[in-house]
Amino acid sequence: MTGADAEDSFAVRRRHARHLTEIGIGAGLLGLGTLLLADSRKQVPRWEQDLFAGINDLPDELKPVLFVEMQLGSFWAIPLVSLGMVAWRKPRAGLTAAVAGLAAWLLAKVVKHQVERGRPFELLSGVHVRESGITGLGFVSGHTAVSFALATALTPWINGKWRVVPFALASCVGFARIYVGAHLPLDVLGGAGVGIACGSLSAWAFGRPHPRGEQ
Repeated sequence: MTGADAEDSFAVRRRHARHLTEIGIGAGLLGLGTLLLADSRKQVPRWEQDLFAGINDLPDELKPVLFVEMQLGSFWAIPLVSLGMVAWRKPRAGLTAAVAGLAAWLLAKVVKHQVERGRPFELLSGVHVRESGITGLGFVSGHTAVSFALATALTPWINGKWRVVPFALASCVGFARIYVGAHLPLDVLGGAGVGIACGSLSAWAFGRPHPRGEQ
């Protein structure tokens, strides 16, 4: 084996280890959120009520900014981000993002129907609902799942200090979902877990850039 081959083999093993770690983190966050729910699907733990209120009670002036950022977790963010990566001449990154986002969107729906937790305004009083048309179940947050899936899938394609940006934006999506009264904190935690797991699985299957610069 040549030095170059050994270097490539080490890089492959390192990428596999990274994928397994990320999948474990995602599954762990989802599992933790589900475990903390326990028998609290109809009741909200006091600590979660306090955390929710601390975010949901923030001034209405934040709504325009957070509403824009929140769209990064919508279903339509999936094709837009994917096409953006294709336009950036990174088609494998676009494919990775598309598969990750769609998988997270679908898996979030499956988890919702398995857990059957209500929305904040169904479980708590005095909730500031700042978004119309909020229906369905709460755990997990689909917006958070999609945004973290896209962030996990695309981060390997971003260089240097800019790698923190996708996860910072995904975190803002989760924060915004609590702020508008659509989700409780554990919904967001579980959604992040779903997204990280789906994003890493998709990157493992399709999208990690080659260490020598393959696009």
